Amino acid sequence: MAEKETEKQTDKKVSDYEEVVNEVAEELLAQLAFSDDGSVIEMFEAGNYDPWQLFLFFGAVEKALLQYRTDKRCKTVYIQVPPEGLATHVPPVTPVSTLLKHLSIERIDDFMNDRLETGRVVYNSQEMMYEGADVKNRHVVILCDIMRKGSDYLNEIISLCHENKASHVVAVPMMLWNPELEEPSDNEGQGKSNEGHRLS
Repeated sequence: MAEKETEKQTDKKVSDYEEVVNEVAEELLAQLAFSDDGSVIEMFEAGNYDPWQLFLFFGAVEKALLQYRTDKRCKTVYIQVPPEGLATHVPPVTPVSTLLKHLSIERIDDFMNDRLETGRVVYNSQEMMYEGADVKNRHVVILCDIMRKGSDYLNEIISLCHENKASHVVAVPMMLWNPELEEPSDNEGQGKSNEGHRLS
């Protein structure tokens, strides 16, 4: 009887989610550490809104940022950038805004000692503006939920950080939308529905 119960337990499907997240997070950490100043790290490319893929991307970004520049001599700023086309006076609640709140709790010691700070980009009806911690002489990681492949949006934000004297800037879109990877839809109505979710 015990043998049968053991067999049943071993037959259970075990997700490899954590293993994959760890692998992707390690790759992202390496890119964060070694990418040239002004780089947009295009790791998370997709052509559809696969929820499992989104969970994976979110988990990997979170794990990497929890480990990024934890040395006590490092000073870093994480900046939330609203998705292109959703820039407003009051930034919308997004996965990135939730992630930054979680990071502030998990890395409370770094926040309390000014080693890690946050900021955000907002739109004041005329131009994009930066609000938050001073980025002068600091490493900056720009975080955006989603952007369209080939867009100059994040490059403009990177330039804004350089204007504010940041020493090193990289940007990480949590999902890079690439219409070329989209699977053709047999249902025309479904295709139109998907089109309505894209960002311009």
